[in-house]
Formats: sequence, structure tokens, C-alpha cells
Amino acid sequence: MTDSQPNSTIRRDDALWLLRRMRLIRQTSERIAKLYPTDVMETPVHLCIGQEAVATGLCHHLRDEDKLFLGHRTHGPALAKGLPLEKLMAELYGRSTGCSHGYGGSMHLLDLEHGLPGSSAIVGGSIALGVGAGLAAELGAGHFVGVSYFGDAATNAGVFYESLNFAALRALPVLFVCEDNGFSNVMPKSEHSAHDIVGVASQMMPTASIDGTDVLAVNDAAGRAVSRARGGQGPQFLHCRTKRWMKHQGPERCDLIEVDIERDCPIHKLERFMASSGMVTPRELADLRSAIESEIDAAIEFAERSPRPDPNLMEA
Repeated sequence: MTDSQPNSTIRRDDALWLLRRMRLIRQTSERIAKLYPTDVMETPVHLCIGQEAVATGLCHHLRDEDKLFLGHRTHGPALAKGLPLEKLMAELYGRSTGCSHGYGGSMHLLDLEHGLPGSSAIVGGSIALGVGAGLAAELGAGHFVGVSYFGDAATNAGVFYESLNFAALRALPVLFVCEDNGFSNVMPKSEHSAHDIVGVASQMMPTASIDGTDVLAVNDAAGRAVSRARGGQGPQFLHCRTKRWMKHQGPERCDLIEVDIERDCPIHKLERFMASSGMVTPRELADLRSAIESEIDAAIEFAERSPRPDPNLMEA
């Protein structure tokens, strides 16, 4: 097991990619939190404010053909993987132009073009699916990596051990990513889990435990893990410690944890690093935020003018 440290030699273009994706996820989440109480969205939402670094650092190294399987907290990882913002917003609005044609909602996103074969609202439902993708790759379906993306509570499901065991036995190209925010809904991990997540995984495959609020650390560790899985070195496991700023579901802040913006915010951390390294100016940061707000405005307009699904298609 390793506790990964960030790579301070990252190139400006790569740092900007990470920053832009995290800002897209954060600002979209904040806009959803404002809109949700108005009932324009026809789906529950599980926001990932504060957790943006995990999905962003991971997806920086994934290709469109790599298969990413998600649970219920989907928006951030899906946007990081390449899901177009307008298709996400239209899906939240329940419109036919959404990524699942308005039938899936927030927890069931689909974008085959960008390697999102589907997400599951069942806790732990994504774990075995990533292994299945890795098995398909081994059997000749293509040269891609299967990625199982899940939270700490999902490691209590029997499918967690079974999936790790099978992937290790077959040396499959699978990456397991545990986004550990320390809670199962409102229950602290100490009250719902008696096992050490990393300890279990390290018995079967290489593992890395990472500060999931530091996108440079995640980016560095994910780069190595993806390269190994893609290169035939078998499954890999990333354990990313992070904080969920929001309640389990809905637009409200969580009152169960304390958040120090300077210490816990992955975006502020990266912006400070880039500014101190001369990679970005305050004006560029402001322009980036403004540009993303314009993208969100356009995505909302797209969703609002899109038609609702044809109910006859559901019956078919």
C-alpha cells in the first residue's frame, strides 16, 4: 500500500484540464442546488460538492473506450468522463434529449460514446460491472479498462470481496476506485463497517490510499494505476479519502462534518498551487468561472426547451 503524494511537476495544460473539470462539476452542482427546490427537476439528486478531485484525477487518464460504472452519486464522475453538460441537464429535467432520454434521471446516466455504460442506484451495484468489463476485455472485446467506482458503504456488500477476488484470480484490467467520504447516508463509517477497506483490498492487489481532496495526488496515483491495469499487470485499487459537503441527497449542506475551505476544498488547493507556480493569473481564474457559468446557462436553456419523452416508447 502507498499513500500517494502529488506530482509538483505537472504541466500547465494538464493542470488547467483538472481545474476546468473540477470547476465544471462544482459550479454545475451549485446551480443544481439552487434550482432543485423549485421542482423543475424530476429526479432526486446526490451532489458531490467537495469530492470533485477524485473523479477528475481519475478521468484525466481514462479514454472514451474505458468503461466507467457508477453508483447513485453520478454527476461529477460522468462530467469528468466526458458526458456533455446539456445531456446531463436535460436528463435531470426529464427531457427526451437527456443522456437516458429522460427515463433514467440522476442515478441512471448512460453515454456509450464516452464510456459510461450505465449507473446503478443499488449501493455496490457498480462493483461487479467493472469486473465484467475487464473480463470482456480479456476475452477479446477490446483494449480497455473496466472501472468500478463506489463509496465506502458499498464495501460492506458481499459483491465487494467477490469482485476483488475474481478480478485478482483472472488478473483482469480493472480499476477499483473507492470514494471514501466516511458516511453511509448519515451513519459514520465507524458504525457501519468493521473492516479496513485498504487492508482487505491489499490482500489481493496493489493499492494506494490517497488524499482525495488533492487532485494532484489523485491524478498521480490514478495515472500509475490505470497504466498498470492497461499494461496487463492486473487489477488495481485506489482508496480516496474525501469529504461530502452536502447531505446524502438533496441541495442542503451536511451538518455532520466540519469543512475548512482552505484545507478541504480541492479547487482552492489546485488554484493556490497553480498561482504560486505562475501557471495562472487571477483574471484567468475569473474568466474560467464566468465561461463555465455561461455553459451552464446554455445547458439549462437547452433542457427547458427540449420535449418530454414519448410515453409510448416506455410501453414499447
